Amino acid sequence: MNILLTGGAGYIGSHCTLELIKRGHKVTVLDNLERGHQETLDSIKQQAGEFEFLKLDLRNLTDLRNGLRDKQFDAVIHFAAYIDVGESVREPAKYFENNVVGSQYLFQILLENKVNNVIFSSSAAVYGTQEIVPIPETAEKHPDSPYGETKLLMEMILENYCQYSGMNAVALRYFNPSGAEGNIGERHYPETHAVPRVLKALMDDNFTFGVFGDDYNTPDGSCIRDFIHIQDLVDAHIACIDFLNNNKGFHAFNVATGKGTSVLELINTAEEVSGRKLDYKIQPRREGDPAQLVADPIKINSEIGWKAKFDIKDILKSAWEFEQKRPESDYQ
Repeated sequence: MNILLTGGAGYIGSHCTLELIKRGHKVTVLDNLERGHQETLDSIKQQAGEFEFLKLDLRNLTDLRNGLRDKQFDAVIHFAAYIDVGESVREPAKYFENNVVGSQYLFQILLENKVNNVIFSSSAAVYGTQEIVPIPETAEKHPDSPYGETKLLMEMILENYCQYSGMNAVALRYFNPSGAEGNIGERHYPETHAVPRVLKALMDDNFTFGVFGDDYNTPDGSCIRDFIHIQDLVDAHIACIDFLNNNKGFHAFNVATGKGTSVLELINTAEEVSGRKLDYKIQPRREGDPAQLVADPIKINSEIGWKAKFDIKDILKSAWEFEQKRPESDYQ
């Protein structure tokens, strides 16, 4: 099939690009390289082969329309977005412009080109703090951050397009993607995700890992998250391509293991995997962070047949191998 990936030079998008090419699909990557990486795209070509690359910004409607003119795709996987919760709290307008307006432009052009099947990179952040854990898809949604609000708004827009404009879409609500595959791993500027920062601290005595809060209503006081291996996440996206070929309308699925790991448990497992001791520092809570985000994955298990294969130890092993090869300049 012919697949368009927006944000294909980023963390999740690059892994998905690599796997789709390996499976024989024709892939077009759209990315403005603001937070994606050209060297990641080069690595994909070395590992899997050629693909088309469009350097475009979703916020520029004219350029986007010209770049996608007359292009037909069997499906679009939409990853492109800003993802830093803390940054979204400090600069909400930036997030609404990029994540919502940019996505709206993309969907508008897809409809013009009669491209109807979309897989949307949503987030567990749409749920906010929940009393019932694990969280089902039917839970009330009240995001704790502008980032989560942008994802929820995009789900609502997509659902309306499906109802009134003939689009078919799946929104995948991610729960803490982590890990690595080969020469591709997490590379965010600045790096804010827990797994690479924990591993960085294990390798660098001058780098201190901060635990944001130890006074949450959880067994050990630290936040609990449902970490999912990047390869499991990629497999879920590819399964959704086939799902949309046979299922019309709008669908939302949690993509997670259903098992929570606290930040302090993450540290303990990382120490076990690496054979090193971590000196961490308790810091104030980070605004916008729910105490627990753990999913109920039964819906995607039953309706699509997808199930996570890897656990937190597998995630850390793959990430540890990648981090030891990661250049120092990646950390800012």
